[in-house]
Amino acid sequence: MKILSAFAICTLLFACANSRKANNNIEETKQEPVAAQLGDVTADSDPLTIKSASIDGNIVTIDVEYSGGCEEHWVDLVGSFAVMKSLPPKRSIKLMHTANGDACRKVINETLVFDISALAASQTPGSVITLILDGFKGELTYTYP
Repeated sequence: MKILSAFAICTLLFACANSRKANNNIEETKQEPVAAQLGDVTADSDPLTIKSASIDGNIVTIDVEYSGGCEEHWVDLVGSFAVMKSLPPKRSIKLMHTANGDACRKVINETLVFDISALAASQTPGSVITLILDGFKGELTYTYP
């Protein structure tokens, strides 16, 4: 009888611990978008790999991977001042990664979120532009909402 009681208590304790873990996994942190800006897309940038990119409204979400882990890294999204005359117009954009001399080799995976309103061809609802992201295969079509 004592063994059965001890087993029941252990089962309840482990079940409670597992439910707390599951609840922690449900919580999702939303990242505030950083404003993209117009600038020099020919400037040097520390290396990173773009794994995926997608646009939803005025927000572009980009999954990247880079090495580091010892210093703080910054990544900005910069769009060229020049717009190619095509239908729809096209603009080159680039992630500018600053690794601060980080020589560590840990692989960092990060999801970056940018507000791309400043990259619109015209801030008129329905205005369409194709964004050509340096290092990403494919083009991103952005329609200003």
